[in-house]
Amino acid sequence: MRPRRRLAALLLAPAAALVLAACSDGEAPAPGPTSPVAPRAGAGASEPPSPDDQRAVLAQAGDATEAFAGAVAGGGTQRATLADVTAGSYAPRVVCTSDDGAPVTVTVVADGAEVASSEAPCVPLVQGGATMADGPSFDLPGGAVDVTVTAATDAVVAVGLVPAG
Repeated sequence: MRPRRRLAALLLAPAAALVLAACSDGEAPAPGPTSPVAPRAGAGASEPPSPDDQRAVLAQAGDATEAFAGAVAGGGTQRATLADVTAGSYAPRVVCTSDDGAPVTVTVVADGAEVASSEAPCVPLVQGGATMADGPSFDLPGGAVDVTVTAATDAVVAVGLVPAG
């Protein structure tokens, strides 16, 4: 019985090689991917957008007077002053990306008194892009205005004041 098995194996081996060769296109594919696979734009980001990126998004929306653009460390606060704001009704417009999507708090102070404070949403860094949201409107007496941004986690933020009404 064994000699027949060996004989069958010897006779079938060339036939199997011939079948495999016929199924192949002749060249083996190169190891690894042949073309790079790019992730969806912004998705899977490991680096936050720059303040200039956020500033550009704010500018594209139009009508906003830039009050702040920068990075805010987690648990920290950043402040900017607008020297001469015309009296009127405004709403804060916030463009934000944070490490984990945690919101930021934007506070507006005029003449030493808090005029408005609101929470603004942020998009998580790994999702890519930025959120843009308008806060509730408030009245400013005119003159110097301080805008403060507080973040629970690292965030890159741009804040503008948009005429409301």
